[in-house]
Amino acid sequence: MKVLLICICLTILCTANAQKGDELLVYSIKGTVTVIENTKESNVKIGKVLKPGATIKTQKLAKLTMVCKEGKPLSITKEGIFPIVKWKDSCFIANNSMTSKYFQYIWDQLYVRSEDYKKEHPLEVVENERSEAPVRGEKVLEIEFNEWLDTINYAAGIFTLSWTPTIDYTGKYNFVLLDIKSGKQLYSDSISGNSILIGKLNKYMRPGNSYSWSVAAGKTGVSDERVINCLPIRKINQQISKLLKLIDVPEDKAAQYFRVAYLLEKSHYFADAFMFYKKSVKESIGIDFFQEKLIEFEKKFQLPSL
Repeated sequence: MKVLLICICLTILCTANAQKGDELLVYSIKGTVTVIENTKESNVKIGKVLKPGATIKTQKLAKLTMVCKEGKPLSITKEGIFPIVKWKDSCFIANNSMTSKYFQYIWDQLYVRSEDYKKEHPLEVVENERSEAPVRGEKVLEIEFNEWLDTINYAAGIFTLSWTPTIDYTGKYNFVLLDIKSGKQLYSDSISGNSILIGKLNKYMRPGNSYSWSVAAGKTGVSDERVINCLPIRKINQQISKLLKLIDVPEDKAAQYFRVAYLLEKSHYFADAFMFYKKSVKESIGIDFFQEKLIEFEKKFQLPSL
């Protein structure tokens, strides 16, 4: 009897997982696209979960891109009616590339915001920690940095170099910029806040060179140095052009800009990523996901909301 129950449970679990693997998520829409579910037809929206029993209906000139949980994008570029089961065996990917990792990320981000996820997790509560600061026996001032700021690739644009004191601190910080090759100090300033706009350093940096920056406050000593690679704008533009053309499935402007922003962020082109996150929000009126990710990026790097 126990063996039978185990087999039944395993069968149910495998079936549920298989169904989840067969689901697709709507990533990008151009034109008029609807979905038919249980004989009811409705407009398709970004983040919509498309189950095997659903059918997609596209009008003339419409384009739709969906994404598999495995990180593979699938598209419809012509008018017609398309059952979702058509792509039942289409989600296999041969290698885990940067593009597939991006679409895996998109799946995760959109799915947790979907109505299906909310129905499956009705009692889930996200608890905010009362304090992120570690408990210390003595209150000692230390300076902490976002780990992503170890290296920045920069040519132009808005971005801040920031840090966080481990305790309340109202004094000033000493900020220093050095030329890595010569070791020469190029800039020094006493700063009241815990960030500095990188644009203030533009006149001290030259494309093709690398620089280090550090911060000190009170008795903390000088922090570990972090690197800024100053690059020619031409090189950044080439990188952006490459990313804009990276995939061969249709994207609306908001999705395209967001993908470019995400990949630029992963490559430490933060000022350019910030610009493209803002462009994605401007193109995606009414889609919370893009706005939420911009706010998250601004908080992570203590950026001004512009």
